[in-house]
Amino acid sequence: MTETTCETTSDAVALMARQSLYRFAALSLLDPKAGSWEQLKAGCEDALLCEAAGIVCNLPRAKPKKLGLGEHPLSELDPSRVLARLPDSCQEFNQEYENTFGLLVSNACPPYETEYINSKFAFQRSHSLADISGFYSAFGLTTSSAHPERPDHIVQELEFMAFLIGFERQAADCDVKVRQLRLDICRDAQTQFLREHLSWWAPAFAKLLSHENRGGFYDAAGVFLSALIPAERALLGVEPTEQHAEPSPLERPETCEGCELAS
Repeated sequence: MTETTCETTSDAVALMARQSLYRFAALSLLDPKAGSWEQLKAGCEDALLCEAAGIVCNLPRAKPKKLGLGEHPLSELDPSRVLARLPDSCQEFNQEYENTFGLLVSNACPPYETEYINSKFAFQRSHSLADISGFYSAFGLTTSSAHPERPDHIVQELEFMAFLIGFERQAADCDVKVRQLRLDICRDAQTQFLREHLSWWAPAFAKLLSHENRGGFYDAAGVFLSALIPAERALLGVEPTEQHAEPSPLERPETCEGCELAS
């Protein structure tokens, strides 16, 4: 086997592993009503998931030079620790989800990127949402009609990264000219989306998630997410953010205090 073929094979394995970890991270944060408990339960018997984590952890270029705010080291990139805390039933899992996130948008650990942009900057929030939607549209993607969700939800953003990696994997089946063009598009999109969207707020969300569900499933899921982000940053050459992200819920106008709309 030539050196070029070895590199190609190695890259293909790394891509498959990265895609698997993104999908797992997304599945772990999906509303249980969408059937995530059954899929996670099946994952308890899937040794390939842990192998995927091992592959990424053993990639020299996946080790970040330094960790950003709220990030965890590669040693915490272990799906088995998350699955070990999976509740015994779908009902229990759903209850844990509701206790952690609430029935409406949680002010404690909202799973939406734009909730971490200061609520005073309404234009910036709208611009960020439009930019995320633009990324999706550029690759022909729309949110599911079966499970409608805002484009800035953590699950949507993680699934988009998994999609981009899958799209890059498909490039291997193209002819040489098309292959390189597709590779460049996919890698540029991954790098830009991670830098401008996912990496700056996901570790903060994960830290809050762990705080809200101490010792539970979502605590472990938050740690896993916080270890995945720096590994991806290192692989894609994205620097850690210096921005301290925290939720900024919309404030009710003082004039509404005491009126029927404020109740």
